[in-house]
Amino acid sequence: MTSVSHFDQAAQGWEQRPISQQLASSIPTAIQQAIALQPQHRLLDFGAGTGLLSAALASQVAEIVALDTSDAMLAVLAEKQLPNVRIVNQDIFHGMADTFDGVVSCMAVHHVADTAGLFTVFFQHLVSGGFIAIADLDQEDGSFHGDNEGKGVKHLGFDRQQLSTMLQNIGYQAIAFHTAVNVEKDGRSYPVFLLIARKP
Repeated sequence: MTSVSHFDQAAQGWEQRPISQQLASSIPTAIQQAIALQPQHRLLDFGAGTGLLSAALASQVAEIVALDTSDAMLAVLAEKQLPNVRIVNQDIFHGMADTFDGVVSCMAVHHVADTAGLFTVFFQHLVSGGFIAIADLDQEDGSFHGDNEGKGVKHLGFDRQQLSTMLQNIGYQAIAFHTAVNVEKDGRSYPVFLLIARKP
């Protein structure tokens, strides 16, 4: 099973999952507290899925490009009929013409094998002074997803210091992490960080 088929199969019930609800109630608020979103901002929501993040932020910005590779997840987002959310089904490594004031993402980066390549693409598509606001897992033992291969997991979370060093090497500045939420699953608590950084 590929990760796309996993997400396609899970799309209809995605927003009813307790984890989705925990993230939806915490990550948009964490981003809003960390970043002063502006009415003229254009954002990229990477790994947008069913649009839990896009839907929460759309009213505060000019446009959000919701990027994902799952038809079924994006179909759920399309049903929300958000007028300033543009849905794009595309692999981010296949080239984009747009530039953005910010890139937001929730629990998608660990599904991408080439982390440095991904953050480099983000950097290339940010305007000067643009930001990233990325929520993802701290390093864990593989128990969070369980079937890591079937769910398309490429990284068992991330080490904050290693990620910070990588971002510095790419050219990001003002790099900061904080714990946005502790996701509760199967009697365990998994910290999810919010990473903020800027392009000079």
